[in-house]
Amino acid sequence: MNISYDTLTLGEIETIEDLTGVTIDDIVSVKVPKGKLLRALIFVMTKRTDPGYTYEQTANLTLDSALELIGDDSDPKD
Repeated sequence: MNISYDTLTLGEIETIEDLTGVTIDDIVSVKVPKGKLLRALIFVMTKRTDPGYTYEQTANLTLDSALELIGDDSDPKD
């Protein structure tokens, strides 16, 4: 799942901003998403293909698998 911010709906953007407390402008400038931001991105994008997916399910992902899901191959420790 590669995140393309250009394809997010206004509702998805609002959900991400509500879950993270960060504006979309700040989100797109973050080099490596972490924590709440990463969970919100995965939640919104997964809901597109799996309407039953819950935000709570994102808590069980490891950082490596979360980064893999969004197509980020940078080292999370950098």
